[in-house]
Amino acid sequence: MPRRPRLAAGALAYHVLNRRVGRLPLFEKPADYIAFEQILAEAVAMTRLRISSYCLMPNHWHLLLWPRQDGELSEERGEKGSGVVS
Repeated sequence: MPRRPRLAAGALAYHVLNRRVGRLPLFEKPADYIAFEQILAEAVAMTRLRISSYCLMPNHWHLLLWPRQDGELSEERGEKGSGVVS
């Protein structure tokens, strides 16, 4: 059974992260970081979500997302494969 979508109020900032299992590297070479940033830029261009800041680490990443309206974060979250920590 799928998990119910989280209710996320608009106009609030959310810390979103994704970590690789077993502390294995997610980004192994500089080109991996560049590719992720390109995908991130494409996602921003296709959605209304704002990214206030982000941090890429060898085995995980963090985003500070700032949705404009209620429910926007829940709608976009599925495509990015991320977990949300408020």
